[in-house]
Amino acid sequence: MIKNFFYSILLFIPLFAVDTLTVDNLTAQKQDTLYIQNMIEIEENIAKNFEKYLLTEYSIPTMEKLISDDYLGSNFSVINKMGENIDFKDSSLLQLKYAVTKDAYRKKRDLTVGIDNYIIQLYNRDLYRNYTYAYDDTTDNSKSYIEFKLKSAEAKTIFKILNSGSTIAKTCIDSLKNTYCNYDTNSIRWYNSASNWIEYDKKNFEDGNVTVVSSSVINDPKLDNLKVGVYIFIQNTSRYVKLIDNKILKVD
Repeated sequence: MIKNFFYSILLFIPLFAVDTLTVDNLTAQKQDTLYIQNMIEIEENIAKNFEKYLLTEYSIPTMEKLISDDYLGSNFSVINKMGENIDFKDSSLLQLKYAVTKDAYRKKRDLTVGIDNYIIQLYNRDLYRNYTYAYDDTTDNSKSYIEFKLKSAEAKTIFKILNSGSTIAKTCIDSLKNTYCNYDTNSIRWYNSASNWIEYDKKNFEDGNVTVVSSSVINDPKLDNLKVGVYIFIQNTSRYVKLIDNKILKVD
């Protein structure tokens, strides 16, 4: 009788241990899932505020400049327990560092359902991503990154200009030389070395029609970058069209 009693206890202990392990595993999985969702939200917020900064400041921000009251908030946290703290990998390529790099998380397995690397699978999915995309190089983790997108055509134009090495002044004044400037909501201007300007549409930039201050700008090298077929308007006077081989023809 006593022997049977102890035998029953021995059978019960392993079953209890398995049940406890399952509960603990599910709890850990839930915590990891929430952590990944929060991390993706952080990356999405960085991407959105990167674009906001471009459209407001006309410069490419560092993470320190984004963590301010006007953008992400001064209390915004980039601390990451699964790898390096969240930061830009290369802002000129619109890339953030890939966040899940520690072996403890990259090799984690969901024992309850037999899925390998459920953390990585969740992090890489587009389910919670609108501005960002995960690229995971499984052979060399140092090559992994999070790419983020610019949504507006205006932001893409500003980024293209800044990424080329040019600067953009927040306002236009007649004394500017060899720089772009923000003219108004829809337009951006280039001032050459003689302070003569070319005015571009922010959305279309070099693919759209432009206006120049005078005929003296017709031979400016900047016009070589215009798309074939666009019009070049001389302020309040005549109109030209861009042809192949960088030729410019006056039209009626």
